[in-house]
Amino acid sequence: MTAMKKILAITVIAAGLHIGAHAQGPADSAAFADAKWTVTMLGKGAEAHCAQMEIFDSKQSICVIKYPAAKYETRLLYSPGEDADITSRLAGDAGAEFAINASYFNVRTHYSTVFCSVGKKILYPGTNPPEAYRVNGIFGLKDKKGRKIVIEACDTSAYRDASGKLHSAIAAGPVLVIDGDIVVPEKAEMNLSSAQFYDKRHPRAVVGTDNDGWVYFVVIDGRSAGNADGTTIYETAWICRMLGMEDAINMDGGGSSSLWSEREGVLNHPSDNKKFDHEGERIVPSIIAVF
Repeated sequence: MTAMKKILAITVIAAGLHIGAHAQGPADSAAFADAKWTVTMLGKGAEAHCAQMEIFDSKQSICVIKYPAAKYETRLLYSPGEDADITSRLAGDAGAEFAINASYFNVRTHYSTVFCSVGKKILYPGTNPPEAYRVNGIFGLKDKKGRKIVIEACDTSAYRDASGKLHSAIAAGPVLVIDGDIVVPEKAEMNLSSAQFYDKRHPRAVVGTDNDGWVYFVVIDGRSAGNADGTTIYETAWICRMLGMEDAINMDGGGSSSLWSEREGVLNHPSDNKKFDHEGERIVPSIIAVF
């Protein structure tokens, strides 16, 4: 962050969440700062925060799990094909304490459509061309216990080099925030697919980190008028900065978006059943789980 950005930065505390200065608008900043967050302590410093608020002239429902990476073990789990399942069951069966769905996949075959490696073993070799308009980064774990997390831009030609330095990795995107800067456009409109994905409001799932060793799992609900409108990609990045993330990457959203903890169950309102409840999880092949 530049000296000027530091001078301009404003930090407020709301229910334990650090909210930064980047803003869609003054009214949105104020509404976010004043939101009433329900807070649940998950042990060893981890916290779950959930709130509904009016921002972006819309109704938003946001759930966050933030945890200190040094006190937990973070793993990428890949269970494709017939082994795929909903996030809560994959995580629960593995003995995890909390989890979020990971990256993009074929909803018919339940195999990844993006590069994936676990334990330095490549399980899916590349990213399918139809995903290129949104997949421009990588989420990685440097060490076996996943206490050093990498979120960075990475194109398809660099997967093997990047993964060679990582214990486990999965391609995702778009990258939302790097070194505290939002790196997605306010409007994409490159083509029909990108405009629909970037500029329309959908449920979103995000993983991010800050400079103090915290990891953030965030799910923004959507597709439920009056309860949760969802966000554009730029609005998603703005929320990441408001939460204090220095690096953040968009994971698979839409009906796949699911945030779970062993203590509280499914925290958000997955939209795959078209109901605003906690039952609508989609079967997925990959999750990021914390132990």
